[in-house]
Amino acid sequence: MSKIKNDWPTENKMAQFYRRMLSNAAHKSALNAAEFEKRGIPYEDVYRTTSRQMAKQTAAGFLSKMEDKQDLRQLGAQMTVELGKEAFGMEIKEMSKDCFAMDMHYCPHLKGWQDMGMSDEMCAKLCDLAMEGDYAMAKEMGFDFENSMRLANGDPVCRVVYRVRKENAAEEKKD
Repeated sequence: MSKIKNDWPTENKMAQFYRRMLSNAAHKSALNAAEFEKRGIPYEDVYRTTSRQMAKQTAAGFLSKMEDKQDLRQLGAQMTVELGKEAFGMEIKEMSKDCFAMDMHYCPHLKGWQDMGMSDEMCAKLCDLAMEGDYAMAKEMGFDFENSMRLANGDPVCRVVYRVRKENAAEEKKD
């Protein structure tokens, strides 16, 4: 019996479509991981590396739209467009210059893995590999990142917190 709860209702047809699209992409990457594992081919390092590579591209896209590269309100605004909020069941916990924190009540990626019949352990492992990109994106942008709760670990939400690095804030005050 799974300890993972990954439900969040939405009637929004576009959010449902977006969820299916993300779920299918996660399903494909999980099929690849499972096939590599069956063949005894290590995939974790490659998965982490590609997650970091994608994160650099994503970070560049976010940064290009930010007037103040150290204002987390600007990152938060880009990350919480209505479609994404609805698809992930996002709840903004804090959006200030120095901190952007949100809880997500639903994960389409996790749903894709669950629909495949992946064990809770494999879901948690795939989540860890995928979250590598979130850590890398924050690092690339000069932020600290926390992910203290994850749906794939059986937590009630996936909590992500971005913070301005203390040394970045101290440098800004000197100028």
